[in-house]
Amino acid sequence: MSSYRLYLLICGAGSFAAKMAFTLNLIYQATVVGLSPLQLVLVGTLMEAVCFVAQVPTGVIADRYSRRLSVIAGYLLMGAGLLVWGLLPTYAAILVANVIWAIGAVCVDGAEEAWAADEIAPDRVTRAFVRGGQLTQAGALLGIVAAVGLTAVEPALPIVAGGVLTLALGVLLTVVMPETWRPAPTGSWRSAPRDSGRSAPPDSGRSAPTESWRSMRRQVADGARAVRHSTVLAGILGATLFAGMSSEGFDRLSQPFLLPFVGDHPVELVFGALSMIAALGSIVVTGLAGRWIDVVRPQRVGRVLAALQALTAAGLIGLGWAGHWWAAVALYLAVRLLRDSTGPILNVWLVSATAPESRATVFSIVAQADALGQVAGGPPAGFVAQRRAIGAGLSVAGLFVLPAVALLALAAKRSPDPQPTTPAEPATMS
Repeated sequence: MSSYRLYLLICGAGSFAAKMAFTLNLIYQATVVGLSPLQLVLVGTLMEAVCFVAQVPTGVIADRYSRRLSVIAGYLLMGAGLLVWGLLPTYAAILVANVIWAIGAVCVDGAEEAWAADEIAPDRVTRAFVRGGQLTQAGALLGIVAAVGLTAVEPALPIVAGGVLTLALGVLLTVVMPETWRPAPTGSWRSAPRDSGRSAPPDSGRSAPTESWRSMRRQVADGARAVRHSTVLAGILGATLFAGMSSEGFDRLSQPFLLPFVGDHPVELVFGALSMIAALGSIVVTGLAGRWIDVVRPQRVGRVLAALQALTAAGLIGLGWAGHWWAAVALYLAVRLLRDSTGPILNVWLVSATAPESRATVFSIVAQADALGQVAGGPPAGFVAQRRAIGAGLSVAGLFVLPAVALLALAAKRSPDPQPTTPAEPATMS
């Protein structure tokens, strides 16, 4: 199987398993496990905290040793976490499962995109990310259907099934996932040829673990230096932070805001249907955006992303003021599909703005900014929602996106597009 096709398979299958497990998992936690609202919040906070702490180390491992190994380990850990989550209905078990799952998720995050960028032909990278985004959304759509059907049988069943499929994907990747990329030599014991063994050279004067940690620190420093010396990457990082602050408010408050509109209709069916509509819309939006973006046209990519975030901000602010069912649902779906569409577009931009040797580390730094934003942005939106109204909290979440729009617009302006006669190679970002 080609790397292009394998990447698309990972996107579709991974999304299907994850969406099946998570679509109605809050119902499982609240009704089967019996978690209180505070415990539900603490579960999410722990997950984001683990993601924040683990992002950079896992990105360094992917850049310094093996993207393939990081991706495979990530899917195996996520599958194991989901099994613990679904098979042991206790608060302590769910906390442990969240830690396992979050570590696995950050192993995959960044490493998967970096692997694809290195293994897929340069002229197909943009197409791979766009098609991968569409298959991710299609897999999510099917996962929602499966979650609703399996929940009718047993609330924990979609979580367990998602865990089994995620484990199966990890096992499959150990067999078929190639890797031709090799880390740049650093003089450390791990950069020696594969057939030379793992022992440090007798005259090195350093232990293997010590040199390994020094290598990791150097990799982190290289990634941080790449961000610090690039206005484009710094703008993307700052925008991701603010977008993350908004994301947490929307994720935690949007469904409670819509609940009074649902009435006596089955909640799981209503939100399942809304999730399906959002997934279908995201496929269309990502496909349309894919016609306007290219890895060798980073300025255009940045403009598209800034426009999508501006629409997201307007939708969130408007949602907070919506007083009728159809207006609220329309704005909710608009925000959902816009947010789902930004991921693959951001991946295209990051690929064009990073060097291969630090790409996974930079991806992880950006994802870490997103996790930090979610941890920091939830409490202010929640406080406003509690003191004023849930709609007011949603509007505050929309205001958080406005700085992200400005930063993305600035980064896009500082991303010079190549001349028409330039060969189709990734542009070098300053």
